[in-house]
Amino acid sequence: MRLFPWIICASGLLTCLAPAPAHALDKQGSAHGGQVGGDAKELNVSGSAMLGASLYNPTYAARPDNTGRALFRYALHLDIDLLGRYLSIPIDVNMFTDRERHGAAVFAPSELDLIAGLTSTHSLARGFDGELGARVETDRAVDRGNYSQTYVDARARVLYSAAALAPHLGPSLADGDVSGYLTLGWFAVNPTYAARPDNSGRALLRYALHSELSVWKRRLALGADGTFFTDKQASSVLRPSELDLTGELIGRYEPFEVHLAYERDMPIDRGGLVQSLLYVVVAYGFDFHDRIHPPKAELPHQ
Repeated sequence: MRLFPWIICASGLLTCLAPAPAHALDKQGSAHGGQVGGDAKELNVSGSAMLGASLYNPTYAARPDNTGRALFRYALHLDIDLLGRYLSIPIDVNMFTDRERHGAAVFAPSELDLIAGLTSTHSLARGFDGELGARVETDRAVDRGNYSQTYVDARARVLYSAAALAPHLGPSLADGDVSGYLTLGWFAVNPTYAARPDNSGRALLRYALHSELSVWKRRLALGADGTFFTDKQASSVLRPSELDLTGELIGRYEPFEVHLAYERDMPIDRGGLVQSLLYVVVAYGFDFHDRIHPPKAELPHQ
């Protein structure tokens, strides 16, 4: 438990360092929204559908080859639970459009990213869960060119909830929480996925921290993401080559969420391309549990 104060301090520091309130364009959605808890070992399908639009985008590309500028994002995240959180298949579909195209073409996808994997989440201690998983991702242009990026990764993630660890915290935040996760990822197979925004190098490791401070029955929240990548072609494969920082302001009213976010992706071991944008995302969450497991009718009393 001595680790927990350091996690909270690091989360607060990351929130201060984020350039503006923002939810990263993390195209690999965390299984079950990154929430701590839940022990049911049953079949279920849940997820969210998202529509995003860039409000200001000087440099964030619309294709993997860094051409164009992203305007809209259409996304779908699914969690297919085979044994609850203990064995799940996460699936993510992301499409981006190019604001530099003309007329109605700005609504047509310019990039398609497909991600699928297998995860297993278990309780580690009160307030902490551990997630192990592997995913395969392929990002490719769909309107022109044939440049693509593909990899298979393995990751370990520790999820935390301060309200679960310290029950008095929730009421002090009006039924809120300080929650998030720490991630260590390894690009086990990576023929093409880059280690920097300018598509140089090849990614080897991913270090990531997500933190969220929520209040008022978690209807309002501030979040922050920081993700480092390392380059397997660099002299030091452990030293970060890229840093992606995102801050977000979140509003929730189930089943809807609205995220106002700012992201900045930058190289840190050399000069080069920096990609940034301010965007808004509207998400609709769904859960088919009651359709898959309809409640049993109560028998009348004799």
